[in-house]
Amino acid sequence: MKYLQVIIFFLSNFCYSQNFKSFKNGEIELFYEEHGKGPALYILTGGPGAPPDDPSYLIIDSLKSFYTCVVLHQRGSGRSRNIPINSQTINIKSYLQDIELLRQVRKDKKIILAGISWGGLLAMNYTALYPQYVSKLVLICSAPPSYKVWDVLADNQYVRRSVNELDSLNALIKIFSVKTDRELDSLKHVDPSGKEVIAFKKFIAIHVRAMFYDRNKLPANFDSLFIEFNFQPIPFIDKEVLETKWDITEALKKLNVPALIMYGRQDDQGESTFFLQKECLKNSEMHVIEKCGHYIWEDQRAEFYKILMNYLVERKIRL
Repeated sequence: MKYLQVIIFFLSNFCYSQNFKSFKNGEIELFYEEHGKGPALYILTGGPGAPPDDPSYLIIDSLKSFYTCVVLHQRGSGRSRNIPINSQTINIKSYLQDIELLRQVRKDKKIILAGISWGGLLAMNYTALYPQYVSKLVLICSAPPSYKVWDVLADNQYVRRSVNELDSLNALIKIFSVKTDRELDSLKHVDPSGKEVIAFKKFIAIHVRAMFYDRNKLPANFDSLFIEFNFQPIPFIDKEVLETKWDITEALKKLNVPALIMYGRQDDQGESTFFLQKECLKNSEMHVIEKCGHYIWEDQRAEFYKILMNYLVERKIRL
């Protein structure tokens, strides 16, 4: 299990909404939600495997008077969680097909794509494939557009850890690695007090703390977040990106879609990731939030929403 590389995508909580609709990609049924009114704004949250509501519901509360906010429950997460998890179902191409099928089902001629972390990777790739359907691109602490900086995350997280934390990680992984990803995911629900689950939770908590500016912090909803996150898809995407040398930088350079790039100065993705996005997206603007890690909506909430609202609402009103 290679969680060091992509634990950055641990971004969401369980869903409270009952406003579910569904569509199919082949045999796989996928769910989505709609909130608000106005032009379509698709929110792609973290993962792969993260529950789709946090921070999307907070974003929706700010934007639903101006946009129809569409939250896709990505394959393997939320209401779309219970699917076979293997290389045939969990791959970038399939996630992108899901987004395009959703657009067709909703009959949206143009959409705004807001991608958070792993969702940013999907948003960039979808825009590269279907630029005619994307009116704006919003990247929030987005994953990189190339395998070439994929290892920066693991390196940055490693140097942030004390010797004691590294020792703890090594000790914990020996306990929970006796179980497969599928077994661990099941145990979280049926035996949350089991020793393997407790060790796994402590392991994840060490990783997540490295994603905040304040290393003593955890998300307020960490307990439910841990239970609802489906970690099974992560190794498949990690393997695909590295083995196929996944890279969309040249495709992004051909785009003229307006884009907003937002990130925290201390995000463990590394600033090379965000400058690469800026270099590739010629019609983009970048905003860096100081004293801020990957959880920018928690580390610096006021500044995060100020930037987001200015880009998506205030400019729209002025126009």
